[in-house]
Amino acid sequence: MYVPVSFSEIYLFVQQFKKGDRVASLFRTGAFAEYACYPAITTFRIPDSMTFEEASTLPLGITTAAMGVFRRLPYSLDTHLTEKKSIVVWGASGSVGNYAVQLAKLIGLRVIAVAGKGAPIAKIAGADIVVDYRQGQAHAQILEALGDEKLQYAFDGVSEDGTTKQLASLIERDVKDARIVLVLYPSEELPSHIQYLQTTVFSCYGEEQKFGTRILPAVPEDRAFAERFFPKLEEWLEEENKIMPNKITVVPGGLEGVKEGFRRMRDKEVSGEKLVFRIADTPGLSNN
Repeated sequence: MYVPVSFSEIYLFVQQFKKGDRVASLFRTGAFAEYACYPAITTFRIPDSMTFEEASTLPLGITTAAMGVFRRLPYSLDTHLTEKKSIVVWGASGSVGNYAVQLAKLIGLRVIAVAGKGAPIAKIAGADIVVDYRQGQAHAQILEALGDEKLQYAFDGVSEDGTTKQLASLIERDVKDARIVLVLYPSEELPSHIQYLQTTVFSCYGEEQKFGTRILPAVPEDRAFAERFFPKLEEWLEEENKIMPNKITVVPGGLEGVKEGFRRMRDKEVSGEKLVFRIADTPGLSNN
C-alpha cells in the first residue's frame, strides 16, 4: 500500500512555489509522516476545490499512467488526434487504469475500457465503451467494439492473472509497432510480435531503478518529460472536470487504521476507490 503525501504548508527554496501553497508531490518514501522534504520536479499545486485527501490519490497513480501513455506509446502532451484511434485499457476502474483512461481521452483516443464491478467508474472517467470482464465475453465484446479497426496499443493496468495474454490475443500478427503498456513485468510467455513496455513511475527522476534482480537504466528523457508533465497537470486540475481524482475512503484512526486497510484489501473489499489515512488522526500523535 503506497500513500502519496500532500502538504498544507510549504517551505521550499524554489522559485515556482511559495509558503502556503497547497501542493501534492510524488516520492519513493515519506508518506507516513507529518512533514517531508520532496523534490520540486514532482511537486504540483492543487486547486482549492480539491481536498488534500483527494489530492493524495493523484501523484503515484496519474504519473504511472502518464509515463505509460506519453513515454511508452508514441504520444506526447501536445498530441491532439483527429482521426479515430482506439486503445484498450484493462483495469480501467483501478487507480492507474482510471487515470490512463482520462489521459487517453485528453489526447483524442477512443477508449475501450475493461473493468469489473467498478465499470461505472470507468464510464465516469470518460471511456467510450466499457466491457465487464465478469460476463466472460470480454474478448468478443472488445472485437465487436473495434469493428474493422485493428488494435495496435493497449494499457494493462492489472498485468497479472492472464490479463496481458488476453490483450495480446486481440492484436493481430500483421499489426506493426504493436505495444502493450504494463504496470508489472510479464511473468508468462507472450506472443513475440508485440512490444511489452513496463511503465515505471520513478523513472521520472532520471535515475537507475532496481526491481529485485532487474536493473533498469536511467532514462534522462523520462526526467525531461516529468519537467513538462507536472506543470501541465496543474493546468488540467484547474480546468473543471479535465482530470478527476480517484474516489476515496478515509479509514479512521490514522496510522492505526493501516492494518484495517490491509484487511480490506486482503478480503477484496476495496474496488474502485483509494484508501486514505490522515496522519493527524493517529491516536496519541499530538502528545508526542
